[in-house]
Amino acid sequence: MPRISVVMPTYNRAATLGRAVDSVLGQSFRDFELIVVDDGSRDATAEVMAAYGPPVVYHRLNKNGGGNAARNRGVLAAMGEIVCFLDSDDEYLPHKLRTIADYFTHHPEIDAVVDSYMVAGDPPVSRRNPVLSDSAALRSAVFNRKLWKATPAISARRAALLAVGGFDETVRRRQDMDLILRLTKRVRCASIDQVLWHKHTNQDAISATQTTFLPATMELCRRHPDYLTNGSQRQGVERDLGRHFLRLAIAGNFASFRRDLGIYRRFGRFGVSPWRLMLRYLLGDLLRRLRKGRIAAG
Repeated sequence: MPRISVVMPTYNRAATLGRAVDSVLGQSFRDFELIVVDDGSRDATAEVMAAYGPPVVYHRLNKNGGGNAARNRGVLAAMGEIVCFLDSDDEYLPHKLRTIADYFTHHPEIDAVVDSYMVAGDPPVSRRNPVLSDSAALRSAVFNRKLWKATPAISARRAALLAVGGFDETVRRRQDMDLILRLTKRVRCASIDQVLWHKHTNQDAISATQTTFLPATMELCRRHPDYLTNGSQRQGVERDLGRHFLRLAIAGNFASFRRDLGIYRRFGRFGVSPWRLMLRYLLGDLLRRLRKGRIAAG
């Protein structure tokens, strides 16, 4: 059996799927399988996958059930002790799996780890995480926005993923954050600062859609109430909300602003107006920029 199973959900990503698959096949670590779960694609995905054989395993689902359902299908089919994830529009760096395999070998007490990555662009942007080896510290870092947590950054022992029930298939967005928080409650988690993969941005990605952000955030608060009850952790979600409303206002998207304002007010558990959240975000962003300027100048 392979040491690592890489699970890759895909839906209508024929244009980028080959790049993602090739990045896994180009790994320096060879003891792996790649499970591609086609979530009912209607494009040329099947034709792209026909060019690949072992260690690639292709599962085609008849019905589109969402990325989390596809990921769970892959986890259930996985033969490896360790499960890594990759979205079909992103790509691994050649040392990704070697680094993950060595980490779990040297840290048998750790069940899940969050690595670091680079956002492709001109110039590329580094998303380097702190080095943590304690679940409580990791949980606090997630809430306080001190941890970059995209789904392909998560690697875990298969047993740990099964113990927490895998990805919640009812969650449409921020599934990475929800999974990490549930893992921190059940198993020992860590984060590392090695950059192991590249994230590519797509305008049609769920994470790029403003309409899904606020409902997903409210649902996350319901699932993890300490997000609101812990003052230091609450700062993270208030910063996210302030940034969200500010972006809608700057873009002139007032219909979405009014819609989300209604959602926010109906939730009724913050006690702070969106205007104050936007002001706090602006002031906080200004202070962050000033600090970076002093560090650069110093």
